[in-house]
Amino acid sequence: MRTEIALAGKSAPKLGGMESESDLQRRLAELQQRLRELEQQNSDLEIALETAIEHGDAIDREISATNRRLVGEIAERVRAEARLERLLEALRQQKADLEILVATVSEHSDGIDADWLRRYAEAETTALTDELTGLANRRGLNLALDRSWRRCLRTGSSLALLMIDIDYFKSYNDAHGHLAGDKCLGLLAQILKRACGRPDDLAARYGGEEFVLVLPETDLPGACRVAERIQKELTACALPHPGSGFGLLTISVGVSARVPSAEHDVAALLAEADRLLYVAKREGRNTLRSA
Repeated sequence: MRTEIALAGKSAPKLGGMESESDLQRRLAELQQRLRELEQQNSDLEIALETAIEHGDAIDREISATNRRLVGEIAERVRAEARLERLLEALRQQKADLEILVATVSEHSDGIDADWLRRYAEAETTALTDELTGLANRRGLNLALDRSWRRCLRTGSSLALLMIDIDYFKSYNDAHGHLAGDKCLGLLAQILKRACGRPDDLAARYGGEEFVLVLPETDLPGACRVAERIQKELTACALPHPGSGFGLLTISVGVSARVPSAEHDVAALLAEADRLLYVAKREGRNTLRSA
């Protein structure tokens, strides 16, 4: 009993054992403040817990979506690998077939090469040749003109052109028929071939009864001499042509020659020969004009 009294005496306030009102109010205020702090902490904990739960749900959804995506990608990859394997198998088969083909071609390459070259040469010749006369056609002429122009431009030599037209050819056809007209064209074509004395000379059928002779490295006097020889050889054939004022088949010729330059082109040279041909025809035919 005395012990309890002693202990109580140590903790009891002085002044008769009673606390003042101000002390009680102060302690009450402290307790209320502490209560508010605890309530705030409890609220914060509840918010944090709710946020964690919400984030956990979102994470779960993201993980589920990712898993589904990965499963789909894996399935697509498996399908792609299967397609690739089928493609590789097809390529391996094609490679084997190609090796067999190459081996077969190699065994017969000499014969195949020779036959291919022959066929190519025939096709190229056909594409550049006039079927009726055997001379170069317009395409062959254009290639020869371009080639000869560039060659003479490089060497600084003259390029000459002869534009040739059979006089009164329509009346010859009307009188003797188209077969005779074709023979007439063939005869002149043979004369023009013989006039091409060098490998680079070329005779071409320009169209209808018009022909062109391409003479690289030939000046105007030399080209005129070639034209005169052609006229004389045709006259010597003495092919009758009653519809002509001369009684025989004759030709008119326009001759042009020029040293190529960068300021001109071969089309201008051809146009000049054509102009001179029509001058010869206007001035009586069976003649040549040059410039």
